[in-house]
Amino acid sequence: MSRRVETDPAARGVATAHATEIVAVAGTRATVAPLVDALRRVGPRVFGCSIEDARARASALLARIAGGVLVMGEDVPPADGAPLVEAAVQAGAGVVWCAAAPPSPLPPEVVRASARALSPAFSGLLTAARGGGDGALARLSVRCPAGRRQPRPASVRTPFFDGARQRLELTEEEQERLAALAADAFCLADVVVPGAARALEVTELVAAPGADRLVAHARVGDVFLDVELDLEQAGEGPLELEATLARSAVVCRFTAAGASLSRVAALSRGELPQATEPAAPRALRHALAVRADPATSPASSGAEARALAEARRAIAGYRARVEARPVELVLVHVPRFRNVQDELELPSLAAGRLAAFARGHGFRVAVVDLEALFGHEELSCFADDARVDAWLAGADDPQLSARVERLGAAIDAPVRALEARGARGLVGLSIVDYFGHFQANLASCLARRVKSTSACATVLGGERDQVDGDRALGAPGAFDYVVDGDGEAALLGLLHLVGYGDRPASTIPGVWSRGSAGLVKNKLLRSHLNAMPRPDFDDVDLARYRRAPPPALVARLRADGLVDDEAVEPFAYLPYAFVKGCTAKCEFCSAKEWLDVQSPEKTADELQALAARHGVRDFVLLDNLVNVSPRLLERLCRRLIDDRAGLQWTDSCRPTGISRELAAAMRESGCLLLNYGAESGSDKILTLMKKGLSSRDIVETLQATHAAGIINRVNFIAGYFHETPDDVDLTIRLVESLSAEIDVIGCFQGFYLFPGMGVDEAEAGVRVRPGLDRLRSGQTTLAYDEIGGLPWEEKRDVIDSSRARILSAMEGAGIRTLDKINEHGLFWMSRRFDKATVKRYLLDAPPSPAAPRPNQAPLPPGGQRGRVELG
Repeated sequence: MSRRVETDPAARGVATAHATEIVAVAGTRATVAPLVDALRRVGPRVFGCSIEDARARASALLARIAGGVLVMGEDVPPADGAPLVEAAVQAGAGVVWCAAAPPSPLPPEVVRASARALSPAFSGLLTAARGGGDGALARLSVRCPAGRRQPRPASVRTPFFDGARQRLELTEEEQERLAALAADAFCLADVVVPGAARALEVTELVAAPGADRLVAHARVGDVFLDVELDLEQAGEGPLELEATLARSAVVCRFTAAGASLSRVAALSRGELPQATEPAAPRALRHALAVRADPATSPASSGAEARALAEARRAIAGYRARVEARPVELVLVHVPRFRNVQDELELPSLAAGRLAAFARGHGFRVAVVDLEALFGHEELSCFADDARVDAWLAGADDPQLSARVERLGAAIDAPVRALEARGARGLVGLSIVDYFGHFQANLASCLARRVKSTSACATVLGGERDQVDGDRALGAPGAFDYVVDGDGEAALLGLLHLVGYGDRPASTIPGVWSRGSAGLVKNKLLRSHLNAMPRPDFDDVDLARYRRAPPPALVARLRADGLVDDEAVEPFAYLPYAFVKGCTAKCEFCSAKEWLDVQSPEKTADELQALAARHGVRDFVLLDNLVNVSPRLLERLCRRLIDDRAGLQWTDSCRPTGISRELAAAMRESGCLLLNYGAESGSDKILTLMKKGLSSRDIVETLQATHAAGIINRVNFIAGYFHETPDDVDLTIRLVESLSAEIDVIGCFQGFYLFPGMGVDEAEAGVRVRPGLDRLRSGQTTLAYDEIGGLPWEEKRDVIDSSRARILSAMEGAGIRTLDKINEHGLFWMSRRFDKATVKRYLLDAPPSPAAPRPNQAPLPPGGQRGRVELG
């Protein structure tokens, strides 16, 4: 046994157990024997009886344990046990209380069988790990064992008041409840790292009965401390304690049955589990220690009182901490590489969500919308990876430097402002990079400029399957961090790191950073929409997004006498989303990794709040599918109808599960257009794609929404893995049979395999090559061979020919193929005309952009014919 364990008070108490009388009192005669058997692992001199017998023989019992310990079993009613406990303390006995709800207040000598009754073996295991060369203690975490053994639904509470800010005014009852929640965690932290309870500062608070949440952090010497307690997300047991060393971790998990210890060592050494110790004997060890020295046991009521006082102090100081943040956030919406027909111009929903989240936690935020400011300028030089890499490495490139300087100057104002206030800064750049590395290259150059002109830290985030973290962190002098996945919790952690230094980047979920041994890639942490604030577009100059319908469209309507000569006022629309991920498991889509759905009531309220705040009535919903649940969708529609919201919206939809009744409700609530991923008319191909639907589902769904007056915009894919001419024929037949229901073909392209799709090669029946192709659209595609089918050299030509066959059938059926629809024209016309008129004038009119856009692909995504081989 190590010296640390030998000097532990609880261990000394165990050594004297043979000389101590132990009386165990159970709730019934039937539970006496199990309680006695459990306690005999600590000391053999254990006498047991029921609470009924104990009350009858109280005088003799108290005389017997005057120098010993009374253990009250967990099934003893508190009201029955309290008088006996009080008498035992007065008689000089030690007391262990195992019942869940002890009387209060308790004398300091009383030991509760709670998580604070930490097994002495934990100290021994931790000492052994240190002595075994695993390094010094680097981090201590105390948390609820969330979801590991007991899955929970998505959060239904939000820490944000009125959809935007945290509620800092807590009632006395709420403060006491949160302090009681934190007391055990503060006490345990103090046992392992002396001084921890005093150092811990609360960084998050949510007061909601049954869903209370408290997060605290600190740094004591070289040890980082974090406490995270969330009742709604908690799994089995009250707490979990993890001590992390350089090369191992010691974990203690508490459950209703007791506490289990394990040492998670280096991979070559595996995991060394320890036996579970029940709560009662664990508490008895502490009671024996208390008799030797009442101040030493964290399980005593005295230690509980001290921890409770520290938790109260930290909670009381939370408001002052929030109102005096030493760090500010600058969010940058990076311009994107456009398609030829891409008329969709929107503020960044990601920036709006992150700004609201950070502001809700008390941080000052500035949003720099470079898309609105410079999206129409010539920026195509950033599409050249080699050119950007050379510039980042120090090469002279006057044109690129001039572009970086022009865009970077817009970031200077908020950075200089925060520096003038004496604050530290974190600059976050958000991208959605679907065309090579255009946005990532531009973001890296801008981050490089930020780093060279200020002391701000920089972070890159965006769509998970499009952010190349290795490339971003490999760029010299650009990014300090990359966020993988949802950005809210990761960004909050980085703000605390930059502002307070109370945690290392290596411990923040979802954050990639540079470590001594290379990149540290932390597992992502998903955020729940129900717990997020309403998106905040207050920093966005919506005047820059206001447009009138296309002049050619208005001129045609006037020529036909459908509108008068009155001026058409420009207007803006906003992005929104209430679904993350998708219920489908499509082989080629990364959205299948996660599913989270916001409540319909919260969605309806937030849409109406955004409409009132910004004077908009139209929304482009950016969900992967609006019909994740027909029941939830109907609730949303009914809420908007009952509220007479008067909104209009578009979204994506899975072509299944939409009845005629639901479609009618959707249209009445303001649904104008649905984007469908039909992909194929072949059930074999739909099965290979793992679409989870049939061609019959597609037909019935489109018929229902067409009858309701909703515009059906349908997407198809040609040339999927192992597609044959017969499969192409089935797609053509489907298109022809739905010629009346398909109003416009949206995205129709050959199937190419892009990085990040998450395709399982074995299940898909393909073998991916190490080489790449670059399409003339600017996109890159992985080269692959079909197992038992076509090699890539033949497959890529078959993709083009299949697409040409289906496209010819679409044109023969009189169906327009438009990659994008002018949303300003759609929203404006839909308030005045029925679907037939909108279709006739908006969808049938040939596209007529005033001038070719800069920063656009040479060909629309539907026409990627011809390739540029990459070396």
